[in-house]
Amino acid sequence: MDLKSLELDAAGLLSEVMYGHGFAHYGYFPEGPPETLSAAAFGAAQQAYFERLVGAVPEGTKSILDVGSGTGANARALVKRGFDVTCVSPSVQMNEMARRKLPPGTEVIDAKFEDYEGGEHDCCLFAESFHYIELQPAFDQLARVARQSIVIFDYFRRPGFAHGGGTRGTHAAFCEAVEAQGVFAIESDVDETDAIAPSFAIHDHIKNAHVAPFVKRFRSAFRAESRLKAWAAEKVLGRALDKFERASSRSDSFPKEHEYRLVVLTRREA
Repeated sequence: MDLKSLELDAAGLLSEVMYGHGFAHYGYFPEGPPETLSAAAFGAAQQAYFERLVGAVPEGTKSILDVGSGTGANARALVKRGFDVTCVSPSVQMNEMARRKLPPGTEVIDAKFEDYEGGEHDCCLFAESFHYIELQPAFDQLARVARQSIVIFDYFRRPGFAHGGGTRGTHAAFCEAVEAQGVFAIESDVDETDAIAPSFAIHDHIKNAHVAPFVKRFRSAFRAESRLKAWAAEKVLGRALDKFERASSRSDSFPKEHEYRLVVLTRREA
């Protein structure tokens, strides 16, 4: 398992234990940052994110393909709203978590979206998963799978800010790809960066004020107790612990480097 997958697994598990919903996405703060930067405020904002997401699903939608379905929290909530949901994700670990929480009969498929071989769905839903997929393969597959609409709640790279890994493109490149393909049209496209950005202020506060000092104390105490065990632990977990111990400033960098948008596309009439 790579470090990113481990972080997402941990976020989903923590959310499940603390708030009962298990969401692994960012929070949604339409009224701006909360007065108190707390985990409780973030959990409530994750629920608000889901409400914003499901509110964008076009009327008349019955079946949804949840792309990059993570731990299954969104899918579970969608099923409770009456949707027929199929999940697809390449993360075997997260898919196992999803299968344990989803109702019997809800299909969870171990595959990348580009390799998905299932049939059509009324709507394809991407909650912080679209940026992992190259544009052309994504739209080629969407032309086959999305019967009516596509809902994307995700971030795009701002021009001039490259990423060392991943396939995150700019919003302009996305719009050009939509127009070039001609199968779908943009129904709505809302910049929600300001409403998402407080997530990072909370992340920074919790990490810098609580997590990093704890990790530092833990490593120091473990080394004092057993140098051999500490050495073995560092070989396995050192890189992850380094990341948790480093100070975070994403509340400053994220809005400068990204724009977070809620985009709804509908299939053009033949």
